[in-house]
Formats: sequence, structure tokens, C-alpha cells
Amino acid sequence: MNRRALLRLAFAGALLAAVPATSAQVLAEPVKLRVNYSVVPPHLVPVFYTKKELIKHEGKSYTPQFIFTNSSGIVMQAMAAKEMDLGVLTVPAFANGIQNAKQPLVAIGDLTQDGPWFSAIFAVKAESPIKTVKDLKGKSIATNGIGGGLDGAVRAMLLKNGLKPDVDVQIVDANFAAMEAMLREGKVDVATFAAPFWARAQVKGGVRTLFTMKDAIGDNQHLFWVARRDVLDRHKAALVDFFEDYLRAHRWFIDPKNRTEAFDLIAKFAKQPAANFDWELREGTGYFRGKDLRLDRAVFQRTADALFEVGFLKTKFDTAPHIDESIIIEAAKRLQ
Repeated sequence: MNRRALLRLAFAGALLAAVPATSAQVLAEPVKLRVNYSVVPPHLVPVFYTKKELIKHEGKSYTPQFIFTNSSGIVMQAMAAKEMDLGVLTVPAFANGIQNAKQPLVAIGDLTQDGPWFSAIFAVKAESPIKTVKDLKGKSIATNGIGGGLDGAVRAMLLKNGLKPDVDVQIVDANFAAMEAMLREGKVDVATFAAPFWARAQVKGGVRTLFTMKDAIGDNQHLFWVARRDVLDRHKAALVDFFEDYLRAHRWFIDPKNRTEAFDLIAKFAKQPAANFDWELREGTGYFRGKDLRLDRAVFQRTADALFEVGFLKTKFDTAPHIDESIIIEAAKRLQ
């Protein structure tokens, strides 16, 4: 073979060698995952990432960007606009997103269930003349987002007691952090309290429970992780790595022997004293969480059925075709 032929072969070999190297560099780029969270706690995912020794895949297969929202309605809008990869939704927002907005949403894992332990509280001032739900005619209730799970519980409870939402009772949209003050100052007659805000209100006193979310719709699938089907298909490997890290951290945080340090990390993230979070991760005062993020499918379906029965969902919603727990199951297997 002459010198010119050898040079041509060498050049061709160099080109072939360069192609897989370039491809490997592209494939090695971590996937950016835009991840939703809300009130800390019960949302703990950004706190998990402050315990770096538990997070093995960050910066390798994925990099998380944590996005705070105040209601599932906002999450639904962001996911529809493809501006969020992993969102936390309630059953009403999830069902409406699929049935009305025709979004390819998939429930992939549990975040919190309402009822087995803590159930969201709808409270009045201690001296309020409102004693029963029927006394709410002509009154006002604050919830954290129209179309969300707590809004659905309010409307279900009103309908069960013969009251028409937005006609007999005014429903006001407000931030969780503002609702206690709104109640105490008389701006609303009833306020909604998630677990952290109820714990704070109990310290001050002067408020009492009118009804709970469990009273309205029973034990229910409150919050759960959701992704678009196209995101699951495109980034499955990165999502398994993300949930492997999530589950490892979750197991550490709920282990009683780590409680003091866990509370300290939560407090540091939330910029509050650790004593403010003594209620979290405890039976009765904290939210119930499915083992390794597994959904209780029967409870999930009962939640949708209860909301349909009171007219909050306009169409009966079969949850089973829209659940895919394969990613969290695979992630949990790695930790065995």
C-alpha cells in the first residue's frame, strides 16, 4: 500500500474515532430536571439535597432545579407549558389536566396521603358563632388554590350540607402563609390549615376545627408526583437515578434515629427554629407517606370517585390507566 493510501486510511480512522467520543460527551451531559415543591415540610425534596452524602447521581446523570409553587393549579399550568418536568399534583388537578386539557400526565409516586394521620383542617376562630357547616351560608372560606385538592374538599363538604359553593359561600384564593392572619383579623370566616400552619396556629391558640378534609372526602390521595409521558420516555434513566437518590434520602429522614439532625436540616432550609417542626414525621401530627413512594391505588381511586360523586369532577375518572410506578419500583430495587 502506498503512502497516500495509508494517509487516507489514517484520516478515515481518526474521523471514526472522533464520532463516538463526541457522542459520549453529548450523552454524558446531565439531564436538567425541573422539580416542583411547595411548603417545607411536608414537601421535603429540596431539603434532601442539603444532605449531600445521600445524593449519589446529582451532577452525573441529572441536575435538579427546584421550583416553588403555592398550588397544584399553577403546577398544572407549568406542566402543560412544558416548563416543569416533575410536578406535585392533587387528584382534581390531575383529573382535569387529563380529561379537559388533554395532557399526557402520569402519576408516578406518592408524596402525602391525607387522613390516615394528619388531615387538612378548616378552622374558625374559637369564639366564632359558626358551629356547623350549615352555618356557613353567607360566609367566606379561604383555600390555597381554586381547582386544587383542598378547594375540592371544601366544595364537596358544602355540597354535602346543602350549600352551593360560590353562591351560598364565598371561596377566596389565598396563600397558606397568609390565611391564619386573615382568619384572626376577620377577613375570612374559615381558613385552611395544612400541617405546618396548624401546628403554628395551635401554639398561639384561639382557633378551632370546623371540619377536616377527611370529613369531606375520607382518607384520600392528597399529593403525588406526576410527569408527562414524553418526559418519562425521554429521560427514564435520569429519573430512576433521581428517585434512587430521593428514596435513599427519604429513608434516612424518616428513620427515628436521625430525627434530630433531620429537623435541624428542615429548620435550616425553612429558616425557622427546629422546635417548629416537631410535629413532622410523627404519626397523628404529620402526613402519612406510602412506603418508598408507593401509591395506595384503592385510596387514589376512592378519592376520584368521592370528588365525582359531589360534582367536583364532571366526569367519572378511572385512575388506573394514568399510573406508572415503574420508575420508583426500579429505584427502590437498587436500594435493596
